[in-house]
Amino acid sequence: MGKWLPGFSRRSQARIQDRVSRLGARMTATPRPEFNARLREQLTQSPPGSGENVPERRPAGPRHSRRRSRAGLLPQLLSIAMVAAMVVSGMWTYRSMPGDTFYPLKRAAERTLFHLSSDDAERADRSFGYAETRAREVKELLGSGEGEGKGEREEVIGETLQAMEDTTRSAVTSLRQMRRRDSASAKELKRFVQKQRTQIAGMIPKMGAENQRKAHVYLNYIEGLAPPG
Repeated sequence: MGKWLPGFSRRSQARIQDRVSRLGARMTATPRPEFNARLREQLTQSPPGSGENVPERRPAGPRHSRRRSRAGLLPQLLSIAMVAAMVVSGMWTYRSMPGDTFYPLKRAAERTLFHLSSDDAERADRSFGYAETRAREVKELLGSGEGEGKGEREEVIGETLQAMEDTTRSAVTSLRQMRRRDSASAKELKRFVQKQRTQIAGMIPKMGAENQRKAHVYLNYIEGLAPPG
């Protein structure tokens, strides 16, 4: 301060000048080493709030891994169970007998395959096969025992005999609709008639009177189907 401040004494102005000089020295002085170290430590730390409230990612523990493994296996186990149920249901349906719970499904599957056949020859083959299946069912029903439920069993046998005849007639209709009846078809028809005749004739003595009548009507019908020779 080169000039004296008006209104201040020389002594007061001298004190002011001394304080200003010391303040300037402080402002231009180099910071102390411990101050620099403390400042550097603060600057290298994460800014306040940047790492707060952020959950630390930890490797999944054994319990969490097992839970995730079980969750991944559940769809596979369900698929296996569904396939197993379908297989078991299919086996029960295939082996079901007239009067069983799954028997209508068996007959429905037969009708579906029949309608999906590509031509009359295939429809005839399927129908002959179904007629033979009905004959086997009648034989098994007859061997199911005597006593309680005999009347109901006779009724089921009669229905099965009628289904056998209807299926055979369907096969014959398919054969007649074919443009030509080759030797292979004639041979297959002869084989079918011989097999059915032998099987049904052997079961007639075990049937009731009404079912015996139905069986004889069926035998008379297939006798006229067999080609001569």
